Amino acid sequence: MSTLPKKSRGGPKTVRGKQASSQNSLVHGATSNKITNSEQGTLVDAHVQELIAYYNPESPLEKLQIQRIALCKAKLDSLYDLEQVKLQIAEEDLKRAPELVMEKIGAGDGLARAFAETISNGYELELPMGLTPDSLRVYASEINAVGGQLELDDDLNLALPSLGRFINEVAHKRGSTPHRELLRIGQALNGMLQERGVLEYQLSQVLRSLKKAKQEEAYGESLSDANKSELNEEPDLNKIQEALNGITRLNSAVINAHELARNFKRMQDLMLRSVTLGGEESDRLLRYQTTWERRLSSAIGELLALQAKNSQ
Repeated sequence: MSTLPKKSRGGPKTVRGKQASSQNSLVHGATSNKITNSEQGTLVDAHVQELIAYYNPESPLEKLQIQRIALCKAKLDSLYDLEQVKLQIAEEDLKRAPELVMEKIGAGDGLARAFAETISNGYELELPMGLTPDSLRVYASEINAVGGQLELDDDLNLALPSLGRFINEVAHKRGSTPHRELLRIGQALNGMLQERGVLEYQLSQVLRSLKKAKQEEAYGESLSDANKSELNEEPDLNKIQEALNGITRLNSAVINAHELARNFKRMQDLMLRSVTLGGEESDRLLRYQTTWERRLSSAIGELLALQAKNSQ
């Protein structure tokens, strides 16, 4: 005897899906003259008590009208609540789609955009080799002050004092030379500025809550064997200039990112304030609301007419 395989249970699995699904009964029962869920039943009971206390109905017809008014009001309350829930879902969708905001402010692809998204999400930038936006700004300022040029026989500490101290500290910890550490930093920064580096940075942001490895370690591991072997060679002037250029370029990306983040915040606030429902969905809710508003007005009018007649 064969048995059919059990069907998997359907239904929404995500929090947002469950929230939307929980409102389905409101949509499907929007035109029903009956209470469609326990929340509506609670609203009807509350409205009935309030209406009885105010109108003091005496005849069965008056009491019937009280029930009709309470149902109409509960239906309207549910529809207004549904509209707010759908607007909140639309707002959450926008918050989870920073690329839509970035497109509005004209932000192009690249590291500055990836940095801007990190800043806009309330996180600190994670830069290679233990660098920070503040220290990077100081080092870039020193490089720009000497015209971005450094000769092999230049004293690094005299030409670039802050950068020199930083590189000396790193070299001392690693048992290396300052020039080799400058090249190592330059390789990491220039690698970060390339498309592959941007993708690596974006991935590290997605995994930042799970991955606690420092950017210095991550980018050190990502260097190719060829690049690692170059660190053992005597540095040449071109490589030094590339390293200095990497520092200034990364600093520019950080500065641009902060400007993009400010524009992002302003644009996101404007877009959130202008969130509306889609045309078809908005029209449908409006039709439901209008229907129940008319029924409510009619029920109130009939109650008042009954009470006026009974008072004669």
